[in-house]
Amino acid sequence: MRHRQFRQFALLAVTLAAATATAATATAATAPPAKTAAEWLRQMDDAFRALDYDGVFSYYTAERPQQAAQAAAPPSAGRELALRFGTGYRSAARLATYRVVHKVIDGVERERIEHLDGPRREVLRIGDRIVCALQPGDELLALDGALPATPNVGIFARRFDRMGDSYRVQLRGHDRIAGRNAVRLAITPHDQDRFGYQLWLDEGTGLLLRSELRDVEAAELEIFQFASVRIGDGVDAADLAPATPNAILHDLAQPAAPPPAAPQPSPWRAGWVPRGFHMASAGRQAPAGAAGLGTMVFSDGLAAFSVFIEAMPQDGANNVVSRRGATVVLTHAKPGAAAHLVTVVGEVPVATARRVATSVYRQSP
Repeated sequence: MRHRQFRQFALLAVTLAAATATAATATAATAPPAKTAAEWLRQMDDAFRALDYDGVFSYYTAERPQQAAQAAAPPSAGRELALRFGTGYRSAARLATYRVVHKVIDGVERERIEHLDGPRREVLRIGDRIVCALQPGDELLALDGALPATPNVGIFARRFDRMGDSYRVQLRGHDRIAGRNAVRLAITPHDQDRFGYQLWLDEGTGLLLRSELRDVEAAELEIFQFASVRIGDGVDAADLAPATPNAILHDLAQPAAPPPAAPQPSPWRAGWVPRGFHMASAGRQAPAGAAGLGTMVFSDGLAAFSVFIEAMPQDGANNVVSRRGATVVLTHAKPGAAAHLVTVVGEVPVATARRVATSVYRQSP
């Protein structure tokens, strides 16, 4: 009797196992295929612009404010400038907290980014219009409208779907960020002339929950991460209004200007740029206050850097390197009869910026 009951139980177990396997096979056959890494990136770019979300995030930047350098002697007949780069960096880091409210109303993006540390400051955006809200007495008011953007703006504006073939994109499994399930992506450059990224995207919506920008040694230069975020219908349009008491609003939109004259071709060239970077523009502009000789802008679709050429000041100049997060500013003095300064600004490693700067030359007519 017991033997017969055991056989019946075993037969039932086998039948249930077979049914379970059949159901699993049928589910796998009808389930949609998993997204590729490229598809996740496209969804992430769409999510930033199309979703409604309200969250608090932190933004960390590693800083190396200055690399010591020997001052360049003023140019004079028969003598070249004696230049060398120093060896020491002074390191620092910054951590700030923000609240972002983003909502699409009647097809127009509206956004408010509020500083939660230090003086009360807000950046408001309606479509392409950007307004800065400051309290009376804020030191930024002395900048006469040349107000800097909130540091995280580059995160939201960065387009990963436009990068070229200089990077490898891979899925790296799953994680949990801000209480939400996330898929992790790695964006790894093929060389050491650009930076890599680690991204965590919300599994349900594709919204970016965390990003790490890393240098060639995998050290974090910038980290963005939501601590909490609400996505969807729960975002209140009333939270888009300025929250700063007695706010002074500064419209950051540039006034309309007549079309500029056709730029003259620049004689300046970079003898070397990293593979995958292409010239996006060239001209004769330079930073404000500089005796501009020329400028060039290069991009690989994700990262970009600018090259400024200006006349050597009468009292000479220093070779200076500074870096905030991923952005490097490197000034290199070119000695000789036609001494000039080359400044490289952009999201590239210091060694790459230096190689670009030292390769700049004036093309013969």
